[in-house]
Amino acid sequence: MYDMDAMQYEITLPADYDMGIIRERVATRGHLLDDFDGLGLKVYGIRERGVDGSTLNQYSPFYLWHNEAGMKAFLFGGPFAGIIDSFGRPPVQRWTVLGFEEGPAFGTPPVAAGKHVEPIPAEADPVTFLGEALDGLREHLRIDGAHSGALAVDPHTWQVVRYSLWSGEAPKSDEVRYTILHLSSPHLDKLRRGRLW
Repeated sequence: MYDMDAMQYEITLPADYDMGIIRERVATRGHLLDDFDGLGLKVYGIRERGVDGSTLNQYSPFYLWHNEAGMKAFLFGGPFAGIIDSFGRPPVQRWTVLGFEEGPAFGTPPVAAGKHVEPIPAEADPVTFLGEALDGLREHLRIDGAHSGALAVDPHTWQVVRYSLWSGEAPKSDEVRYTILHLSSPHLDKLRRGRLW
């Protein structure tokens, strides 16, 4: 049984950047990961200045890997080289996935995503806190339009990330909201559901 990893890099672009360039990039290249080994899903997400509360332009892909070998193959000598060639080498955030759940709109294509980040207080018991956070993810995904969502933690910073996909607008309770330009989900069926610790 493989562990699951979440990964995201954020490429912040100039305020006057033509986001049509990113849309064209995804339209012509997004399909290249539609059968990538080890990849549960990749969300080709963008934020646009002045849209849905965003103050910046950003290309922010998010990944769920069902095995670490696929993630390594992507990052080291794989498709990530195209990102480096175009934008330089961005920092890659990586989290351990603690839960993945389906929502009522799981069978429909998601068009938006949302992210909520919360620190685990120093005085809190991490196991209790994470159990409550997983319950919160499940409650979040009961909303109409919820496709799926993941709960993940960075044990270096002790921050918990809730990332969710939506068939319509992401709810305002997700402080960061993205437009999905494409979803690659070659091994969505291999992402383990439920509590993963």
